[in-house]
Amino acid sequence: MQLQATREVLLKRHGLVFFDDLAEGPARGELPERYAQAVEAELAQLGYAASARLTARLRRLSLEALAPLQAWIRQTLAAHVGGGVPHEPLFRSFPDGVPRDTFDLWMRKVIVHFAQAEGQPCLFCRQVGTTHVLEPCRHVVCDRCFDGEKYSRCPVCEHAVDRRSPFFKPTKKRREPGPERVRFKLLDVGASLDDAARELVAGFCARTQAMSPDDVAALAAVVGELGERVLPWLPEAIAVRENVAHVFGTLFRKLDPARVLPVAARYLKTATDVLRLVAVYSGADPALQGEVVTRDIKAAQPTEPRSVEAKPAEPARWWGKIAAALGAAPRKRSAPVTVKVRMRVRRFRVAKLSRPLRRALLGFLEGMHPDALAEDMLRHRSYWVWLGEHLHPHEHARKLPNVARAFAIVRGKDPTGQPAPAFRTYRGRVEAALAGREITALVALLRQRPGELARRYDHALRAAGDDATAAGEIMAAFAELAPSFSTPVLLTLRGVLPTRRERAPVRVYWPKGAAALGVAAPDTRPPLRADVIAAASRQLDAELLRRFAALPAYEDAILDEALRAIVVPFNERTASRSAVALPRGSRVALPAGKQARLFVHWCQPPAGQTTDIDLSVAFYDAAWQNVGVCSFYQLEYSGEDGPIATSSGDLRDAPHPDGASEFVDIDRARARAAGVRYCVMVVNNYRGLPFAKLERGFAGLMLRDSMDGLHFDPRTVALRFDLSGENGNFMPLVVDLETDTLHWLDVHARGQLEMNTAASSNLAITTVCPNLMGYFGSGIRPSMYELAALHAAARCRRVHLRAPSGEVRALSRQADEPAPAFLSRILAGAESGDASGSAAPASRLPLERPVFAALLRGDLELAAGSTCYALFREQAGATISASSLIAR
Repeated sequence: MQLQATREVLLKRHGLVFFDDLAEGPARGELPERYAQAVEAELAQLGYAASARLTARLRRLSLEALAPLQAWIRQTLAAHVGGGVPHEPLFRSFPDGVPRDTFDLWMRKVIVHFAQAEGQPCLFCRQVGTTHVLEPCRHVVCDRCFDGEKYSRCPVCEHAVDRRSPFFKPTKKRREPGPERVRFKLLDVGASLDDAARELVAGFCARTQAMSPDDVAALAAVVGELGERVLPWLPEAIAVRENVAHVFGTLFRKLDPARVLPVAARYLKTATDVLRLVAVYSGADPALQGEVVTRDIKAAQPTEPRSVEAKPAEPARWWGKIAAALGAAPRKRSAPVTVKVRMRVRRFRVAKLSRPLRRALLGFLEGMHPDALAEDMLRHRSYWVWLGEHLHPHEHARKLPNVARAFAIVRGKDPTGQPAPAFRTYRGRVEAALAGREITALVALLRQRPGELARRYDHALRAAGDDATAAGEIMAAFAELAPSFSTPVLLTLRGVLPTRRERAPVRVYWPKGAAALGVAAPDTRPPLRADVIAAASRQLDAELLRRFAALPAYEDAILDEALRAIVVPFNERTASRSAVALPRGSRVALPAGKQARLFVHWCQPPAGQTTDIDLSVAFYDAAWQNVGVCSFYQLEYSGEDGPIATSSGDLRDAPHPDGASEFVDIDRARARAAGVRYCVMVVNNYRGLPFAKLERGFAGLMLRDSMDGLHFDPRTVALRFDLSGENGNFMPLVVDLETDTLHWLDVHARGQLEMNTAASSNLAITTVCPNLMGYFGSGIRPSMYELAALHAAARCRRVHLRAPSGEVRALSRQADEPAPAFLSRILAGAESGDASGSAAPASRLPLERPVFAALLRGDLELAAGSTCYALFREQAGATISASSLIAR
């Protein structure tokens, strides 16, 4: 199949199947209907349904073409939702057959591990001939005391063993899916593969903020596969510098650099652009966040974070002086010990750079302004010191004096060893002006870079203090330069500024890194004046409405009010790769009557280090006091009415290629009756490789009508997300049982180097989770409904608001009504009580003509030419991403 990676991206993202290069069926007519029915049955087991057009097209294929296409579609979609791999828990009969007394089970395992010998009577039942030696762990287990029909691993060590042992008995296999009410996702036929790929690349290049790992992987796959064909598709400008690196770094790996360099030169503007390009070319992350590695170092004491240069026999200096004064023998230093520490390395393995490529990159750097070049390189000083060893700038010092000077400043000395000249950066001057409250100088500096003014607007106003003249000077510059601000920054300010009327209960930071940590601290900032906030908010709305009005207009818009709980994506660089692009901080209502099953699956690399990942659920009351846990050390958490949560057992390794899976079932009704308010899903790295080094690792949530049938039922997967990062604890979600709401946090905590558990994570859970839930609940981040309302007010004359109940309310813009006033009515929604709005049934939605739509679920069949954002895709076809609505 040609362009398989591109087809895979379009299948997963848009539900489109392309047939451009597939053979037609026999000339006598279509294949028998049973072949298409077989394909439809397989798709249904994954939660997908084929459109009538797709079914008809499949029947026109030859049998030789249908078989591989069917297999490819099944494998691609199964991997997308977490299927296609074995999902067998420790207790094969789960949720039945799980021991209730975890401590008793643990004691039995310890006794067997240390005392049970081969050929001896069982230590518990005293029977002879009932024990078996499992390989390769060599544990001796009794088939009367441990039920071989229930276990899939060694009952003692819970590691993978040879299942051909007589200990293991056949069990009832779960081959059939259970009865489920399923919302199928539709698949359809794609029209033109080239056109779809071009639109995909153009959409990625139009992004105005860093992309999620899913989007980065899709862009790299399409660009890498299409190669030189992509070059004419590129727009005049690519807003996000990392995306420039992703495109051209990938092309450099696939093509002769001489063919790519002339095009790349148009997009390389700064030294950091070159650095990012080399990073992608070398297979590294262009975000330049540094890599966290765990290393063994020698230290004189276990608590010291650095190696200590000291000979074991050398007398300690302080004790040596005391001993000499007393005439006693000096005390010897303790021998160095080896300890593990996490270190962040600001470098990457640089791919081989040919001499022509090195000369070209140095030539780009030489053409930049000397001071701007040096300043930009100082932003990533350690990277440039490292990269200089591969670029060899000293070889061209005479021809490239600006580059030689910049590298001398970065290294702190020139090639002769002399100290480099002092250099004061732009940011250093800004910080000095802020510290000295030199507002006029500060405004002059910020005017040079409007983006800095937008990002430092709050800080600058605080520096002005009670000086009304200074504050007015800052506000005037802000109003003048607002058209120069990027759309993501405008939206961020629109959410942040209204919350600055008073100090927040807690201030949350999002440090740059491979995973989101969500660091919190007390808010010590003085509040901003109400008139300043009101004026800035009006300016922001006016500028956003002006920008969006330049986009294609529609008569009608359809907005789902459920999007009020969905946050506009931010910091997507750290978002977990997921089958559903649910933005961090969003809240989703859980359907009543559905049972929740959490899952985690991981697989070690071939011949990789043994890795133990644990799935736990921690339970808290309304005051965030821990009331229970379901984990490997407590397999069942029960209330008066029965089990509240049940674990499928602890698997302590995940050998390649099958890996390992763990599950936890939660009975929400029983948990609520027992006084539980919050259920926190926690994925812990107990021992072994970090999440990022696994062959594969993912987790998620199933919402099921029945726990019978398959342990893992792809049709019921509500969320599926990858495990990533180097941290020990991952807290993806919290379920609020009082409101039956899922809070998607997607946040990590550093945890311990090893032996992370729900208990050891309790402090992180009770700090991070309530802080983030309060942070997002404050409205500091704009919602997708607000963003869609801005588009609708600027681009449409009528707006149809669809409530979660299905009721629709229509609002029409009056002839003389300005866009800001119309926006206010849309934001008020059904609560506005406006006579110009009228209730209408859902059947009155304008589905017969093109519309602008922002939906929670893509359950509407819209007319051709519509623009649609849908969080949960159900209809086939190209839908825009949330980030596309932020594009300028």
